[in-house]
Amino acid sequence: MSGPTSGPISGPALSPRSALELEDIDFSFAARVNGINVALYKDFSLRIEQGSIVTIMGASGAGKSTLGRIMAGIVIPQKGIVRRSPDFTRPSDLVYVDQHPMNSVFPWQTVLENVRYPLEKLGWESRERRDRICYLMTLFRLSALSDVYPAQLSGGELQRLALSRCLSWKPKLVILDEPFSALDGQVKAEITSALHELALKDRMTLVLITHNVSDALALGMRCIIIARRPVRVMSDLDFHLGFPREENTPDYGAMQQALINGIRDGLV
Repeated sequence: MSGPTSGPISGPALSPRSALELEDIDFSFAARVNGINVALYKDFSLRIEQGSIVTIMGASGAGKSTLGRIMAGIVIPQKGIVRRSPDFTRPSDLVYVDQHPMNSVFPWQTVLENVRYPLEKLGWESRERRDRICYLMTLFRLSALSDVYPAQLSGGELQRLALSRCLSWKPKLVILDEPFSALDGQVKAEITSALHELALKDRMTLVLITHNVSDALALGMRCIIIARRPVRVMSDLDFHLGFPREENTPDYGAMQQALINGIRDGLV
């Protein structure tokens, strides 16, 4: 499921600039190896600043999606504290979007109806609602598809609709789990540009979970690479390039190599 999440575990003393903090998280699946429960996370801590665009990277099976679900409050750790900003006063302030866009839309509604529905349910005034819908439909290149149903959309169009719908009400923290995995390069570039604009315009904190280096480089301001069991942070890198990012530059190449090295270190 995608959309507003239930509230995660709360705790005191959140840092003033934090959108989300994990402190001493333990999480294990029920599976056992040689008769012993294998801890996926053990005393794991992480801080996400408000207004940042953070990518979480790691190899397949590293625990990225589980981390995203812990952040969102969908998975509850066996130990530890998940704190989120006191500015998050409604369940709709935190949104988790999984990698299957059809989970984020109503198939019986048209594109326009899908984008409009959350704003109506949240009580947006008609003029504000119209302005927001027009902006999103233009930004995500959906205007010509207003009367089309989700099943009639291409993969890229469906992903644009899912994101437009889930970001329509200006959530404060958005966790995206592998949103580009089935998309081609051009569609990724279009969606990345739209997400970057929205994050800045709406002062949104954005967490992108991905295994793809180019996706992380296209959007992230910070990249956290996780690996090994129990999971730990292998690298925590800040990116200082502007947007849009030019791939054929020395600075981009250096960032790319740093990510590749960080992932490789996590595999050995």
